[in-house]
Amino acid sequence: MIECITYRWSPAIGDPTIFGWLTVALYLAAAGLCFLRAKDGFSSEVAALGPQRFFWISLSLLLSLLAINKQFDVQSLFTTIGRCAAQAGGWYETRSDVQRTFVVIVALAALAVGTTALWLMRGFIREIPFAAAGFFILIIFVVLRAASFHHIDNFINTGLMGLRLNWLVEMGALGLIIYGAIAARNDATTIGRKE
Repeated sequence: MIECITYRWSPAIGDPTIFGWLTVALYLAAAGLCFLRAKDGFSSEVAALGPQRFFWISLSLLLSLLAINKQFDVQSLFTTIGRCAAQAGGWYETRSDVQRTFVVIVALAALAVGTTALWLMRGFIREIPFAAAGFFILIIFVVLRAASFHHIDNFINTGLMGLRLNWLVEMGALGLIIYGAIAARNDATTIGRKE
């Protein structure tokens, strides 16, 4: 199994294009801003920021992990492990059943995360609409990428004026999160001054 994995996969940059690196930079910028928003919650006297702290910390961690995955192409390692396990286990020919089960599990997990996030954010989602929208778009995007059905891959890799749709969606979601984190900082500063 190890021999199969090392033969089929080696560490490499996942998207060495300028847009790939720009996306990683946006992930890191968004993660940093989300961390700063969480830090604001620790130092602020504004009670409303307490529940938001968990949102900002969680989003910062998620974005950091996605930045690592974006350029180190970790998901292709898991795909290779799955293929090698299927070959070693003798179920490679029926792997599509396992793939469908995996997609259902990923979709259910994303639904659970999204539902839980909505419930946890119910008291303050109106205060962070852009960051929340970016978060949900990113979750949907990640689930579609994990599904990796051929027609979905073809669709999100289509181009628009030289830009792939997946770049536009991913960078757009990150832009919303960045804007939302900046706007939340401005709102918190304004509220702090009023009190």
